[in-house]
Amino acid sequence: MAGLLIPAYPGVGRRSCRQCRHHGVEGGDVVCRRYPPQVTVVLVPQGAPRVGQLAPQPFATFPPVVPEHVCGEFAPGGEGG
Repeated sequence: MAGLLIPAYPGVGRRSCRQCRHHGVEGGDVVCRRYPPQVTVVLVPQGAPRVGQLAPQPFATFPPVVPEHVCGEFAPGGEGG
């Protein structure tokens, strides 16, 4: 059975997230800012006077990434390059 093949690009070590202009850091996560943030809606409990009710609370975050993975959206110009 054939396995997953990851193409070998010349200089792949220099094409990491840290050398990409879409690279970002939020908290302790490395994130990709190539596309707009992803919005997630979470229902959170309400305080007084609506105790027991839930209200929608939107959160917007950029997707976390692993800098060592190969990415097809690489664009030079990050902090290392």
